[in-house]
Amino acid sequence: MKKLFFKFGYYIPIICVLIFTITDTMSGNEKDWHRYFFNNLITIGFGYQMVFFGLFHIFLGDKIAEFIGWEKGSPFQFEVGLADFAMGVLGIMCGYYSDEFWLATIVMGTIFLWGCVIGHLRDMIKNKNFNPGSAGFVFWWGLLMPIALIVLYILY
Repeated sequence: MKKLFFKFGYYIPIICVLIFTITDTMSGNEKDWHRYFFNNLITIGFGYQMVFFGLFHIFLGDKIAEFIGWEKGSPFQFEVGLADFAMGVLGIMCGYYSDEFWLATIVMGTIFLWGCVIGHLRDMIKNKNFNPGSAGFVFWWGLLMPIALIVLYILY
C-alpha cells in the first residue's frame, strides 16, 4: 500500500478536485461550474498538492531525490520542501480569501513552478534525465497547473 501511495498518491488531490467540482455543481448553480472548479483547483489541486510535495521533500528527501534522478543528501530538499509547503498553505488559504489574494498566490506559484519546469527541462537536455520524478507527472503538473489557474482566474 505504501509503494502504491508513493507511486500514485500525487493523483489524489486532482481526483478530489474533479469529484468535489461535480458534487458542487450538482448541488449549486450549473452555470457556476468554472467557479467551483477554480476554487477546488486552487485550494486542493494546488494547495494540498503543494503541502504534500513539501512534506515529501522535507521528510523523504533522499527518496524524492532518487525519484527525480538527482543526488541524495542535498540540503536543497529541505529548502524546496519549505517553499512547497509555504505555497501549499497559501493555496489552502485561498479557500478563505479571494481576488487579490488568489492573484498573488497564482503569480507566486506560477513563477516557482515554471522555474522548476525549466530546471527539469535543462536536466533532461543536459543529463538525459527522464526519471518519472523529473519528466513525469510533476513536470506536466508544474507546467499545466499555472495555465489552468490563470485561465480560471480570468474567467472568474
